[in-house]
Amino acid sequence: MNENQTTYPTGAQDEEEIDLVALMVTLLHKLKPILLTAVVCAVIAGGLAEVKILRGGAVSAEDQVAYEEALAEYQQKEKDYEFAVQQYELTAKSNEDAQSSVQEALKQAQDYAEKSLLKNLDVYNVWTAQADLYIDSGYKIQPGSAYQNVDPTGALLAAYQKQLASGDSMNAAADAVGVDVRYLKGVVTVELSQNDSGEYNGVMTLQAYAADQQTAEKILNALLGRLDLIHDKAAAAVCSHSVRVIDQSVTQGVSTELRALQQTSDEDVQNLQSQLVELQSARQALDDNLASAKSTWESAEEPALDGGAASSVAKYLLIGFLLGGVLACGVVVVKFLLDGMVYSASELNRSTGLPVLGALASDRTKKAGKLDAKLYQMEGRPDGSADAEMLCLMAQTIRSRAPEAKNILVTGDLPADQLEALAAALQATEPLRGQSVTAAESILKAAATVPHVVAADAIVLAADCTVTRTDAVREQNEKIVRLGKQILGCIVYE
Repeated sequence: MNENQTTYPTGAQDEEEIDLVALMVTLLHKLKPILLTAVVCAVIAGGLAEVKILRGGAVSAEDQVAYEEALAEYQQKEKDYEFAVQQYELTAKSNEDAQSSVQEALKQAQDYAEKSLLKNLDVYNVWTAQADLYIDSGYKIQPGSAYQNVDPTGALLAAYQKQLASGDSMNAAADAVGVDVRYLKGVVTVELSQNDSGEYNGVMTLQAYAADQQTAEKILNALLGRLDLIHDKAAAAVCSHSVRVIDQSVTQGVSTELRALQQTSDEDVQNLQSQLVELQSARQALDDNLASAKSTWESAEEPALDGGAASSVAKYLLIGFLLGGVLACGVVVVKFLLDGMVYSASELNRSTGLPVLGALASDRTKKAGKLDAKLYQMEGRPDGSADAEMLCLMAQTIRSRAPEAKNILVTGDLPADQLEALAAALQATEPLRGQSVTAAESILKAAATVPHVVAADAIVLAADCTVTRTDAVREQNEKIVRLGKQILGCIVYE
């Protein structure tokens, strides 16, 4: 490779990257001309529409038929929407009632599941309080007699079973353990024994299940405490008899039979939850259907046979405004892509690879209106308030990069007076006060600049975003490199 050949960042010459942020800001800077163009196009389009309407004359037969068809369609949409609203109100009320009913049932089921003694049992660690009772009715078979009295044992057992498993007996058991009677469901069983022939033998087993021994005993004892009252009632209703406790015990063990009862309670809750979800989904579907019907109805426009003129003009105004805006934006975008102007100091560094000493405020930035000034501020462009400090900083950078340089050249495709003012401002700074800082026009325009370049110890290239093209910066750099010199850095007026 030739030692004087200039290299640039990959793709910088062959393909320029599009800075979308810069493009958007450029469009905002041109907002007023874009809006003005859009308004002018809208006025032109509206005028054309008015002329077209004036030349159109009376309504044609085809327009009349089209109007009648559109009106019939509009009226049908109105009827469909009214019917949809009526159906929604009826179905929604039924759905709300069903949801309220299921929610109440679910609340009760969840409350029961939380407080039920059965639900809170560990089937692998159950305390069982059991009592075996024997009810003796005194019945005996009469030997040799063809007629035998009816054995009252079954009736007595049924009476005891019913009395112990419900009513006052269960209330007494619930009071003994301090819970509501419904939470005892499933933890008290009353079983009747039968012999091989299926006849009741007078033995009844009473069981109470609990998570701890004390609770199981309290439930069982409360039930046993009711035996005397039950005995009196059964004796009066059935026959005289005696009842005694054969055996009473408390054991701890496994009772997997209770798991089925627990699962039944779980299934009740799950079924209620599923019902509630289905009802809620159905309600959502109703709401969606009504919203769709409402949207369809609201989007419908009542046709007008003689009111189309204003609508047509408004439509053309809108179309003209949009087309004008798009056209103006297109012109701005094409100009942005094709003019190749330096956009900013950072963009110049990225596209050419040349170091940037700093950025100063251009005349365009200093004279910008409120909107443009705000946009420049958002981009981080200098507003001129810190130019003096920036000049000192750039001068110090030049001094540090080229400490032996006595003859410093400032060149670029800026106007001569702007270059001379920049050179004078740099020389007036403390770091460069003892050096010679001169200005020369662009080497692309003035052959007289060549001796200045050859004689310079350090070269500073100046660029202005309002007049400098990126290609011109590259060409200046290439010519300077061919003369055996290097650009120390760039100063950019943004």
